[in-house]
Amino acid sequence: MKALHEIATIRNIRSMHSIGARSVPKAQRSPYLDLYTLKKEKDRLEKEASILEKKRKITGRLLNDVNKSIAGLQEEIQREGEIKTVTNTKANALRTMPIRY
Repeated sequence: MKALHEIATIRNIRSMHSIGARSVPKAQRSPYLDLYTLKKEKDRLEKEASILEKKRKITGRLLNDVNKSIAGLQEEIQREGEIKTVTNTKANALRTMPIRY
């Protein structure tokens, strides 16, 4: 079974720009319009790439912080385990006291 991020979505479908299809015949279309639309698409993709890079950096930093917290908690648990073991405690004789009924 595929994970959610592995499933193909609408973003995976090729667009009219990516396949090079145009509604106007090549002889009648203006290369200036094609240039303009391609530049707009390039700007959009560069903006999206920068946003994704920021998200990647933030996610990496947060993941690093979580890993440090996990390591600290594991060390704390290990230290507590060493303190509470039976072999480290002294075995004192049980004190008794008489109970009057």
